[in-house]
Amino acid sequence: MSIEIKNINKSFESKKTSELSVLEDINLSIDDGELICLLGPSGCGKTTLLRLIAGLDHPSSGEIIANGELVKKPSGDRAVIFQQYSLFPWLTVLQNVTFGLEMTNKNSKEENIAAAERYLTSVGLIDFKDSYPHELSGGMKQRVAIIRSLLNHSPILLMDEPFSALDMQNRHKLQEQLIGVWKRFNNTIVFVTHDVDEAIYLADKIVILDKNPGRIAEVIKVNIERPRKRESQEFIKLQESIVEKLDMGD
Repeated sequence: MSIEIKNINKSFESKKTSELSVLEDINLSIDDGELICLLGPSGCGKTTLLRLIAGLDHPSSGEIIANGELVKKPSGDRAVIFQQYSLFPWLTVLQNVTFGLEMTNKNSKEENIAAAERYLTSVGLIDFKDSYPHELSGGMKQRVAIIRSLLNHSPILLMDEPFSALDMQNRHKLQEQLIGVWKRFNNTIVFVTHDVDEAIYLADKIVILDKNPGRIAEVIKVNIERPRKRESQEFIKLQESIVEKLDMGD
């Protein structure tokens, strides 16, 4: 599903001034099946823009079109994965992961369980499949929530720094899994991050935002062949270039 962001402005009421401009004149086209990373410093409006695309907030002016329809409210076609995990406390890990599949998937229960177990194995959680959320660490809960969202295969995935609380090993594993799901199901993905390495590893295009107010500073097309190697010269060169751009913007 494609997304068109047209002339978006977003302001909030402020105690210091009459209103605080968070996003200004945002125009962006996201093609069907494209993986976009929103990158920028804290306070540049990345999460606000993601919430507008999700229909969780409304712009002060402008419009967002998803799959030809004006975004006015949340939709099952646009799944949102936030930094904070949200699990059903009365369900086990396996039941949490397969919950959405049982609602929407035509496969048998056995096939859904097998798919869930493959994902849980890959992130080291298969031994906890019968555990409840209160028995897990924070990082483990986040991995479960991410696996659940990946398995639901919504056409549009909106992800707000979902891997930031994880250790590097699991973060890299889930980045690889996200690429695998994206390639297989051709999701359109908008991924918020402040991590330059993560943005280069994942994105077709990186949208760099400035702050005060949030504006699109630059859109960078990542022309590095997948699977991408972080130690490659082209990866390192692009990383250094983007870090320099971000430093100049601070």
